Amino acid sequence: MSTGKRSIVRNERNEQIVGDDIEEAKGLWGSFKGLMFRASIPDGYGLVFRPARGIHTNFMRFPIDLIYFDKANRVTKVRPAMKPWRWDFTNAAGVIEMNPGSAARTDVQPGDLLRFEEQA
Repeated sequence: MSTGKRSIVRNERNEQIVGDDIEEAKGLWGSFKGLMFRASIPDGYGLVFRPARGIHTNFMRFPIDLIYFDKANRVTKVRPAMKPWRWDFTNAAGVIEMNPGSAARTDVQPGDLLRFEEQA
């Protein structure tokens, strides 16, 4: 799925790369479909939704980490390993959906500043 621009996302606090292939969901269909129906995603891949107005994992085949952030790209909430067929009604400027364990592995915590480095 080619939905939008791709970035490397780095945590400013610890310089960890949160994801090296973070894609922006674009358009109504890209935002609606998200990661539904995929069997898996590669480590380091994430899908960004701006804004985040409630996330669901209906029709998902695997759990996902949710990393919410504000307009300044500061992490406001981390929801680890949200299972399929669940809802999270958090409102935020954006959210990154990634494989479960991604946030813990890169030590992402509320208050961390995320740096989006656009890929060439």
